[in-house]
Amino acid sequence: MSNRRSFLHKMGLLSASAITAGLLQPAWSRDLQAALKNAESVSPADLALDEDFWRYVQQSYTIAPNFINLNNGGVSPAPKPVADAMKLNYDISNQAPSYFMWRIIDAGREPLRKNLAQLAGCDAEEIALHRNASEALETAIFGIELKPGDEIVLAKQDYPNMIGAWKQREKREGIKLVWIDLELPSEDENYLVKKYTDAFTSRTRGCTGNTYDQLDRAKNARSQNCRCCQKKGYSCIG
Repeated sequence: MSNRRSFLHKMGLLSASAITAGLLQPAWSRDLQAALKNAESVSPADLALDEDFWRYVQQSYTIAPNFINLNNGGVSPAPKPVADAMKLNYDISNQAPSYFMWRIIDAGREPLRKNLAQLAGCDAEEIALHRNASEALETAIFGIELKPGDEIVLAKQDYPNMIGAWKQREKREGIKLVWIDLELPSEDENYLVKKYTDAFTSRTRGCTGNTYDQLDRAKNARSQNCRCCQKKGYSCIG
């Protein structure tokens, strides 16, 4: 079963193998692997309060010690192995771009997709590589087949870049954006779901689910929204 705990465990193994390639493994990576293994039998509630565990996770990043980053949703720092790999491949590319970038580094794209699919527990054809979440969501938004008059239900609290993408389709293609206004924060799942479903009509072709509210209950409501959309054959983005 794919869940957050198994995902973190796989990420720990991936980070270790990526940076060591079978050679010497740094102390922080060994500590993280041990911490992930020891956490397998710990409840999420207890693990959230385990400062020792999170100290090992923190050591996997090169963040400034005098700052606390509260915007991981918008701009998240990369783990050390990822940052090191980016720097290494950038340097390699600049040695002879047309050769190293197109023939050597590019050849690793499909194997990478397969590894990411294994990590995520899905088929490689379901994985698309993008530079960030905004670009990925916009690719999905612009990829949905819509006709003039088709309706998309979205919230005024949706992420601005996504609102911009939908407005672009509205202006270019004549689709209709149906706006709902959520009273946030809210932990009332029924309220959040009903606000969307009440806006559904015979012309609805999809809805969004990328509002700023990140409470667990809001996430559950988002999942319910997507299931409601799927039952009706609508697209759910977010």
